[in-house]
Amino acid sequence: MSETPLSDVMAEHVRDEDAATYERFVVLFRSSIVGVRVSGTPVPDGQGGLVSDGSVGVGRTDYGDGQWRLLTFADPEAFARKYGPQFNAGMSGEALLGIAAGDPECQGILVNSAIHDNSVIISKETAAALISDTE
Repeated sequence: MSETPLSDVMAEHVRDEDAATYERFVVLFRSSIVGVRVSGTPVPDGQGGLVSDGSVGVGRTDYGDGQWRLLTFADPEAFARKYGPQFNAGMSGEALLGIAAGDPECQGILVNSAIHDNSVIISKETAAALISDTE
């Protein structure tokens, strides 16, 4: 199995630009842990994990078009080896979809590939539709 499954599907989508590869990408993103830049202070949850103290935020980018999106990095270990430490935490795609869908200032998620200099956008509308599938 590849160590860059999300980036591999992203490359297929960038090459083919069809609905089937995009669907495979968003399904895999949803179940993946991706790299993110977080700010704020996580605190112990009493069970060995960490939770937000109310001030934790996920980094965003305007992607050059002025529309704010969550900034994420596919296949974090491979990404860090190729491009260096661009992020300081990992987060589930499922959680990020919820953040993108619920943040009024956010227009979606920008996912950067670990193997190519490309990215794929998940729109706010797609994030909201994926989240509503689980409710």
